[in-house]
Amino acid sequence: MKLGIHALAAAAALLLWTAPAHAEYRAHELEVIDILDCRLNKRKKCKRNQVRTAMSPDLYMRTHGGQERIGVILLATWMCRGDTSRFRAVCPRPPPRKPKFSVGETVRIRLEKHITEGWLGKVELSYYQRLITANVYGVRFPDRQEVYLRYFEKDLEKAPAAPAPKAQPSQ
Repeated sequence: MKLGIHALAAAAALLLWTAPAHAEYRAHELEVIDILDCRLNKRKKCKRNQVRTAMSPDLYMRTHGGQERIGVILLATWMCRGDTSRFRAVCPRPPPRKPKFSVGETVRIRLEKHITEGWLGKVELSYYQRLITANVYGVRFPDRQEVYLRYFEKDLEKAPAAPAPKAQPSQ
């Protein structure tokens, strides 16, 4: 089958004109706990570091010693444009948009019929999740063995202020 000169020119132009590809990857902010050091040195509080990576938590754990060596907690996850080849850094966590709560603020969980309903915790981080168009808050519960969970803004409320200590009558 013979192609005309116009068909060949059109095919060549189509091959030369390509839309640029836009790669995306998921970024993760992880808390890495040194379990082996904690066990060997009988520490009550284990060493913890925060890591921003394109590796999923389970892959990070497997490639850095396994579950006998480290523990990994997912603090935050978001989408980034570009790639991480040639040791390029992972994009930063997106800032929250018009946040209702600040880092360090005490909040109460208001998820009905949820195991954490009514728990009080401290906001540890906040970021905007573009795909769901909402702010996400990382909350740590110091009175519950340092449990860390993520919540949407609608599932949190400001904790009531602690009552002022009663003054002792002067004698």
